[in-house]
Amino acid sequence: MKVDLHLHSSASFDCRIPPLDVARRCRQVGLSPIFLTDHEGIAGAQSLLKAGEAVVIGQEILTDEGELIGLFLEEAVPSRLTPEETVKAIKNQGGLVYLEHPYDTGRRNLPEAAIERIAGQIDIVEIFNGRSQLEINRRAEELRSTLGVPGGAGSDGHTLAEIGRVFVEMEAFEGPQDFLTKLRQSKVVIHARTGVIGRLRRRLSGSS
Repeated sequence: MKVDLHLHSSASFDCRIPPLDVARRCRQVGLSPIFLTDHEGIAGAQSLLKAGEAVVIGQEILTDEGELIGLFLEEAVPSRLTPEETVKAIKNQGGLVYLEHPYDTGRRNLPEAAIERIAGQIDIVEIFNGRSQLEINRRAEELRSTLGVPGGAGSDGHTLAEIGRVFVEMEAFEGPQDFLTKLRQSKVVIHARTGVIGRLRRRLSGSS
């Protein structure tokens, strides 16, 4: 299956695409299930579930020091908690802690001191973000290797054109723990932003 672990809809303050249009675009490019990770809420993902779409509920959560993503959520996580409190709120509902764009200072990334404090609770590191520079993504891969956790990837799409540019190819999974296991043997696929498609396949091995 193909999954983009970092997607937004109009349920985010900085995106205008209705959730159903995100779902339609995901079907067009073969992405399923849909990992919808809107800022500060899960209403968009919940609306897709009610519409019968295959969805993993996620949320990009603003802590009091920067952002974290929770995946496989059942309820929204409040904003402006400490990173530690945010991690606890994610874990208490059986979710996974996904550290996105950790070194992208042009975004609301967590500082290194905060990452150090929650390092043992991070389940996944985003090693390729479609909106980050290559050097930033390379540093994220180094962090993933240091932590010994699986790597994830996503377009961070806020427009329809971005959806499908970056995704993960992996085996089908059932639930968060099986997802983590399968993610260790997945591949990141990147489509170049030019008219010529460039595919970069890289096993996320070495994460044991």
